[in-house]
Amino acid sequence: MPKKAYIKTFGCQMNEHDSQRMLRHLALDGYMATNSPQEADVVIVNTCSVRDGAYHKAMSEIGRYRNWGKEIRVGVTGCVASQLGEAIASRFDFVDFVLGTDHVDKIREAVKYHRVHGNAFVRADFQEIEDYTFPDMDVAADERMVSAYVTIMKGCDNTCAFCIVPMTRGAEVSRPPASIVDEIKHLEGQGVREITLLGQNVNSYGKRLSEPVDFATLLRIIEQRTQISRLRFTSPHPKDLSDRLIDEYCHNRVLCRHFHLPAQSGSSRVLKRMRRAHTRETYMRRVERLRRTAPDVAITTDLIVGFPGETEADFQETLRLVNEVEYDAAYVFAYSPRPGTEAADFVDDVPPETKQRRLQELLNLQESISLRKNQPFVGRDIDILVEGSSRRGGDQLSGRSSCHRVVNFHGCPQDIGAIVPVRIERASAYALFGEKPHVS
Repeated sequence: MPKKAYIKTFGCQMNEHDSQRMLRHLALDGYMATNSPQEADVVIVNTCSVRDGAYHKAMSEIGRYRNWGKEIRVGVTGCVASQLGEAIASRFDFVDFVLGTDHVDKIREAVKYHRVHGNAFVRADFQEIEDYTFPDMDVAADERMVSAYVTIMKGCDNTCAFCIVPMTRGAEVSRPPASIVDEIKHLEGQGVREITLLGQNVNSYGKRLSEPVDFATLLRIIEQRTQISRLRFTSPHPKDLSDRLIDEYCHNRVLCRHFHLPAQSGSSRVLKRMRRAHTRETYMRRVERLRRTAPDVAITTDLIVGFPGETEADFQETLRLVNEVEYDAAYVFAYSPRPGTEAADFVDDVPPETKQRRLQELLNLQESISLRKNQPFVGRDIDILVEGSSRRGGDQLSGRSSCHRVVNFHGCPQDIGAIVPVRIERASAYALFGEKPHVS
């Protein structure tokens, strides 16, 4: 029987990408992916420490495997692994390996090491910037991939007061354009239609390259040298958003009509305490420039409520920002202190009940805006990249429009991987629903 590997992933798209890479590398040693930890020979908890909730869920998930028996290999990867390293192996003496974010591609070595030596395999340090090499392109996946992530840089040089990422993913290093293009071409050969470029701050792409290339130029290179149908990226920082990048939406035929621009707060006072390096005014000027250049581009954002020192007036500024920008969607979180960050030393003076009230008020506002912005799609035909079966079950499929809207519709398996027109019949705040138009 083939060996099986189970990965529980917490956190962001970078962690999802790392999980996919680990599964593909384990496939070289005969492992098949499984959705059931009970069936697995190797169980991996890919952790996130960006938010308090994700951290504690990951710790609970690790503890779940304490008494599962020595025949099951248990590993911990991701941001918590980078942050705690050997401390994880000490706290959870049944864990067989701990791999930080710079060592994901040592997964095969880590699994085999336990069998030979019997003690935990721990690699949690950061590679030196001068010596850092990006991992080889992924080997072929077992399943048919429609979209894929491609890492263009790692780490972050920003000093946002609330963010632990620089401590869990290290300093910024950019990947050479030729290597990125080679991986995209490789993925094209597997049938991938859509690429999402990954970086903690893609707008600062180009640092430490022997021949500097900025992010806008990288997007143009990908358009010109590959045959990919759709191109996305995440995440940019407002302070580094250039006119050159905005103008790329006028020229780049494969660039999706979506821009994620994290604001974090609508109050300049709070943004200063957050060390975000932009103000409400500079942020709005970037949004206005983007809207003038590409009116059809959907804009999404990240927002934090209850940051230390946030007053009711500050929160009202965030509500006004959301009303003014009219985001197509927003990812909203209540602040939680992360050990090791500057903000962890601030007095967390916003009561939990106030955070929850502000969170719900903001969610309700954004839901009403999202619904209003989705309703005009009803009655229109829009092109959808079909990604797979819908969570709604039956014969329903799911995909995304160029402007990042999720669309559910009735289709057939042959549609998966294709870009098909869908006539939208109904809209909610979070998705669109429709049917393929009949061809007479």
